[in-house]
This record gives sequence, C-alpha cells and structure tokens, in this order.
Amino acid sequence: MMIEQKSMARPTGALLACGVLAGPLYIAVTAVQALTRAGFDLSQHRYNLLTTGDLGWIHRTNMVVTGVLMVLFAVGVGRMLRQGRGARWAPRLLGLFGLAYLVGGLFPADAVIGFPLGTLTESTTWHGIVNAASRGVSSLLLIAASLLIARWFTSRGRRNWTWFSWAAVPMSLGAFALLVVVGADTSTTYVAFLVPGILMWVWVTAVAAYLYRLGEQQTAVAGPVRQGVPA
Repeated sequence: MMIEQKSMARPTGALLACGVLAGPLYIAVTAVQALTRAGFDLSQHRYNLLTTGDLGWIHRTNMVVTGVLMVLFAVGVGRMLRQGRGARWAPRLLGLFGLAYLVGGLFPADAVIGFPLGTLTESTTWHGIVNAASRGVSSLLLIAASLLIARWFTSRGRRNWTWFSWAAVPMSLGAFALLVVVGADTSTTYVAFLVPGILMWVWVTAVAAYLYRLGEQQTAVAGPVRQGVPA
C-alpha cells in the first residue's frame, strides 16, 4: 500500500516541480538574452522587447514554456491547497498568471528606436498592445495569488511564509509602482525592476519547493497509516 500511495503522489510532485523549474529557467534565459543581444540596454529597454527582432523567437519561446510550466504548477497547487483560506482561488490565479505569460510569448512587442539594432522608427501594433497588456495583467494576477497563498500560510500558522509572501510580491511590486508614480527617470525604473522581477520568481520557486516537500511528508505519513501502522 505504501508503494501505491507514493505512485499516486508522483503526478502531483511532477506538477509542483514545474513551479520549481519555471523561475530559474525564465530568469536564466532572459539574463543571457539581455546581456548578449546587440543594442539591448538594461537601463533603457523593457524585457518584453526581447520578443522582437530575428532572435525574438528565443524569448517568446521562453515565455511560452514558462507560462505552460506555471499552468501545470497551478494544477499541483490546487491539489495541495485543498482547504483553508485562499485554497480555491490561489491556484486559479496562478494558472491565469501562467496564461498571461503564454500570451505574452505568442505576440511580439513593438520595436523601439534603437532596438532591435537598426530600428529608426516606432509604431504601435495590436500584437504589441497585447504583449504589453499581458505583462501588466500577469503582475496583478501574481499579486492576488500571493496574497491568497499568504492567507493560506497564515491559516496553517506559518507566519514566516506569510511575511515572505507579502514582501516578495505585493510589497516589492508596490514599491516599484511607487517609484514610477513619483516620476523616477526611465533608467532608474528599468534597473529598479530587477528587484521585484527577481523576487517574484524567487517566491514562486520557494513556494513550489515548500509544497513539494510538504507533499512528500504527507505521503511518508500516509503510507504507514493506510497499512494500520501508527505514523
């Protein structure tokens, strides 16, 4: 029976592992692109611009794969957060967050003067608008999901995880938004986004790893219990 229980847990474990992989994959591919693509300037260009040009397919693929991984992760979260505050909507919002990334990868951003290298004029296209909107929507969805998961952690008495969830996503993104509102120059805001941009993925990875370990612990306890052996 213990072997059966472990086998039943494997699909959920694989889904949660998608969440562990999504952040490091997205950050690594984005960093390589940002540092190596000719004409791209971290202080002048938004990262979604990496979806444009001849090499734009790399970042678009990166976003699509990340989005798919997050949707799969959301399914795993739904299996783990069966009850408690935020258990119903947190995985749904994470799934929508993944879909927003997937959409952003399907539609390239509009080029700007200087990037891709050699661009002399700018234009606004429908696919560029969709790309930009997907990024804004994804941030709002992740903020909402993190707040609900923070409530779930609170219901389980995990106060450190509650504060981490608040600090890594809503507070860091909120601080960045405040920086924009007060009128910080473009180079400052683009470089400053590195902090919430990385923290949000650190949070996703950490939560995925936590839930993965929690699932293993539950499986380890359930095996002996199903055989009538005290855990």
